[in-house]
Amino acid sequence: MTRTLITTALLVLGVAHAQDTAAPAAPPTSQSAPSAAPGTPVRAQVRTGTLVGREASGVRLWQGIPYAAPPVGDRRWRAPQPPAIWVGERDASRPGNVCLQRSALGDGPTRGSEDCLYLNVHAPSGASRAPVMVWIHGGSFRSGAGSDYDARVLAREQGAVVVTINYRLGPLGFLAAPGLVDSRGAGNYGLLDQQAALRWVRENIAAFGGDPANVTVFGESAGGMSICDQLASPGAAGLFDKAMIQSGPCTPEIVLSPLADALKTGAAFARTVGCPDAGAACLRAVPAERLLTAETPGLTFVAFPPVYGDGVLPRSPQEVFASGEFIRVPTLIGTNLDEGTLFVAPFGRGGQDLPVWQYWLLVGQLEGWDALRVLFNYPTRDYPTVGLTAAALVTDGVFACPSSDIARDLARLTPVYAYEFRDRDAPSFLKPSAAIPDYGAYHAGELVSVFGTPLTGLASPAQFTPAQADLARTLRAYWGNFARTGNPNGTGLPLWQPFVSPGGTVQTFQPGRIAGTTAFEQEHRCDLWRE
Repeated sequence: MTRTLITTALLVLGVAHAQDTAAPAAPPTSQSAPSAAPGTPVRAQVRTGTLVGREASGVRLWQGIPYAAPPVGDRRWRAPQPPAIWVGERDASRPGNVCLQRSALGDGPTRGSEDCLYLNVHAPSGASRAPVMVWIHGGSFRSGAGSDYDARVLAREQGAVVVTINYRLGPLGFLAAPGLVDSRGAGNYGLLDQQAALRWVRENIAAFGGDPANVTVFGESAGGMSICDQLASPGAAGLFDKAMIQSGPCTPEIVLSPLADALKTGAAFARTVGCPDAGAACLRAVPAERLLTAETPGLTFVAFPPVYGDGVLPRSPQEVFASGEFIRVPTLIGTNLDEGTLFVAPFGRGGQDLPVWQYWLLVGQLEGWDALRVLFNYPTRDYPTVGLTAAALVTDGVFACPSSDIARDLARLTPVYAYEFRDRDAPSFLKPSAAIPDYGAYHAGELVSVFGTPLTGLASPAQFTPAQADLARTLRAYWGNFARTGNPNGTGLPLWQPFVSPGGTVQTFQPGRIAGTTAFEQEHRCDLWRE
């Protein structure tokens, strides 16, 4: 069976809006300037000038650092250019602009600016050649920002320099249109931004006490998918030493597009914004906010996903991984036990569950005679609600099994550590629905543990039980160890076996119980999704 079933199922259910409805670290809508970070001024000299950040509670923080020139005017839809040199000292006590995006629900006011290629550095006081962790945020490739994540606890506890970055989003980050094709290809400007940020880290991170020869890139959801894509991108070779992919497989059809399809979508979008010939000059003259509010052609889960078939991603990641021609670095990859609940929850409208007839009809329309096999493997009688049945299907088909397949391919040639986050009582601010009365170990549910700080709209460490707080500290220890050495194991931690295909061990995390399992693929019916 192909993954067309799950792809189209998500589209018909309207899940394109579900992720934004309860998005990780949902951004505020206020456009007021952020306040300066508290603390004592502290300086760092980078190649473009002197930065003045703040030091407090054992962490030095520099924010709003430009890693590339503003991608505005003629630089819109081009590869990022080097940042300008400045004279004197630059205040780095406030975050820079976030990249232009719609509100969390996708239908409210915009926030941010086209001038948004900034990053933030969190460094332990006195750091010297510390491991470096570069965070790439999620948000369906259309929302979020590096500054939505407070990495001070992670940096202080793990003795790591943590960098959080912005990258262009939505049509400004991933539009592929005939008039925009150049020697680098079309689309993937957001991926090019990430590569530019990683080059900046290699060149400048020593000024903050980081080791430029020990850089780990980590991210969740669209951020994890970005890292997954970077493993297949020739231009990312040499930019990082280790990779961590959290709930971000890049092989399902819903999260990337072949170039030919992307160009058709781009041409239709160009007509929508008043550029019938999809010419570069016309498109670059369209007001940026018009690009965000214009209707996207077709029905899509990710309106403007990364593109393969251009200079950035010459081949699909799935093909690259199967061929063994990926960037070979130690990789930590995993998912959450109940990824799908976050996506299905909004569809318990009017206090009602997803109708069972709609679930059956959906599967029947999509798979024809093969639908019987799907319904047999995901019968509604096995779940408290029909919504939870659909959520299990999403979890397995979009996240768990694709991630396991990637782990299998990578583990043939490089060290891989696989995990599943299983805390079904994970704290959250999310509202249950009739379709999803309990989110369980939901998509993004591990983030508040990894960072140890509140995430707006998602959860707070203040909600932890003592056992959950212990689990969070353990997760951060594993993540920090992996960033240091490429191996998550360390003194006092339960042994985490590397993933060796077939039947690789997956480390499972829940309060009071951390253990490996070799039954992950059976539990998620992965044989069904490989047929």
